[in-house]
Amino acid sequence: METYFSGEFLNTLDEKGRIAFPAKLRNCLGGDIIWITKGMSGEKCLLVYSPAEWIKTVKDLESKLSIYNKDTRWLYRRFISPAVEVEIDKNGRIAIPQNLREHAGLQKECVFLGMNTVIELWDVQSFKAEEEKASESGFDIFEELSKSQNSSSVNE
Repeated sequence: METYFSGEFLNTLDEKGRIAFPAKLRNCLGGDIIWITKGMSGEKCLLVYSPAEWIKTVKDLESKLSIYNKDTRWLYRRFISPAVEVEIDKNGRIAIPQNLREHAGLQKECVFLGMNTVIELWDVQSFKAEEEKASESGFDIFEELSKSQNSSSVNE
């Protein structure tokens, strides 16, 4: 049975770059190891993977992209290269490397978002700003899904 991450969890980053990893998300991991890397498409967040999901993601990328292609090497540089394996300590905390904290603009108040097979980690203020932008743009994911389902029903 596969486990999926869900939920929003607020936690505080300490001065040493450590933050409590939410117990509910930790229970879904099946261990004390995670992989952390930079968010995609310039999003100022971090992505957190279980070891199994990280391996699956890397293999998927390898099957679709060549490191020998000049354009796709940037994906490797931006996504694979900064990834680090992190252990959840006995107090349930993770230590986030400085370069990743800086990338995501993590200050003090942070939010973990369970996103199915991956977890996002955002600075609360950055997340609120992105959420507001999405609301202001009028983008409605449920409406888009409805359009997608209606067009696939027509094609059947």
